Amino acid sequence: MRTTEVSAENSVIPQIAVPTNTEAIARVNRWLHREIGTAVHAASAIFDPATFYWHVSIELAYGAIGPLGPLGDVYLHAATGDFAGCPSADEFRQRAELLATSHEIV
Repeated sequence: MRTTEVSAENSVIPQIAVPTNTEAIARVNRWLHREIGTAVHAASAIFDPATFYWHVSIELAYGAIGPLGPLGDVYLHAATGDFAGCPSADEFRQRAELLATSHEIV
């Protein structure tokens, strides 16, 4: 039987695209702020080791008023950084408008 040695130079070290909840929130916020605006933002991120996804809660908040309420969730794969189960930017925008209107914010 022959064995093959693998040197450290040739070994593959797996990388995690989104290793922390801070990174998950930042990645989702970059997308939300670019596509919708800064009032819609990621509020928290919880890692699920069974699925290897970050569950990121999205809410609407205004600086002078504070949080108005949740708008939905985004799932972000920790290894790849890919979004899954994410409402579209238009859907988040519509939810934000409805929530703002219900709080009498024009």
